[in-house]
Amino acid sequence: MDDQLVQSINRHKKLPIDIIHIILRYSRQPQPAILLEDISTFSKTRTTVTNIYYKKWIIEWQSKEGEDINWLENDLILYANEYAPTGVGMQPKFKEILGRFSNIENIKHICFNNYAHSNNLTPKTRANILWGLFTPVEREEFIARCG
Repeated sequence: MDDQLVQSINRHKKLPIDIIHIILRYSRQPQPAILLEDISTFSKTRTTVTNIYYKKWIIEWQSKEGEDINWLENDLILYANEYAPTGVGMQPKFKEILGRFSNIENIKHICFNNYAHSNNLTPKTRANILWGLFTPVEREEFIARCG
C-alpha cells in the first residue's frame, strides 16, 4: 500500500521519494484532540462569519465586492481590542491574542509588529490570521455578537 501511495504522489507532484516518506511519516502521527477541534471550529466558524458579513454588506446593503471582508477585519480588530479604538493603543486582550503567534517572547514582539504594520497583506489574509488566533470560544462569542 505504501509503495503504491508513494508512486502515486511521486507521479503527480514530482517530489523526491525521501520527501514523500517524511510527509507520510508525519501524516500518520496522531494530533492532539484540542488542536483537531480548533482546526475544525476554525473552518466551520470562518464559513459562518464570512457568510454573515457577505449577506449583510453585499446582499442587504449593496456594497461593492470586498467591503464585507474589510468590515469583518475591522470588527475582528474591534472585538480583539475590547471595542476600544486602536488609536488609543492595544488593549491587553489584543496583545494576548496576537501573542499566540508564538511562546517565545522575541518572536511574539516581531509577530506583533509584523501584524500591526502588515499593509502588504490583504484584508482577507489579516482577517484569517486573527480568526486563526482566536480560541473556539472567542470565535463563537464574536459570531453571537455580530450575527
